Amino acid sequence: MYMHYMVMLRRNFSGMKSSLPDLPILKSLPLRMEAVHYNNVFLALRRLGEPLKLMLPGLRSFEVYLDRDAWVCFERTSEHPPLLAWTGFRGNARNGLYEPVPCRLLLYHPYASQLMRNLPEEISRLLIRRLSHRTIPVTARVIAF
Repeated sequence: MYMHYMVMLRRNFSGMKSSLPDLPILKSLPLRMEAVHYNNVFLALRRLGEPLKLMLPGLRSFEVYLDRDAWVCFERTSEHPPLLAWTGFRGNARNGLYEPVPCRLLLYHPYASQLMRNLPEEISRLLIRRLSHRTIPVTARVIAF
């Protein structure tokens, strides 16, 4: 089952939300994602397209798949299920862009809690870099939130 899930995500990783509940979860925690990280991912998904795949240079064997419903981290060299996932983002539950976003953290691996501490910052840093290298179209438009 895990191998099938990994192949499905690596080939066409737009089906994350529907596949996540079928996997065994070690721990599920309510969380509040810092606004800066949520906003950076939201902006990148809008401007660069959805879903996005990131290879984490500081953590060479890890990759992250991002869409509006879930952010999933995998160990690239393994056939195991995801290490962790942030899901259930409720961006409309906040009163301003500066407020944290309620979500749920799903831990699939015993050591995933150590990885999750720096991962949102690393994701934001990579997405800011990608956005800065993006060519801006001549005509601008307002993005609906």
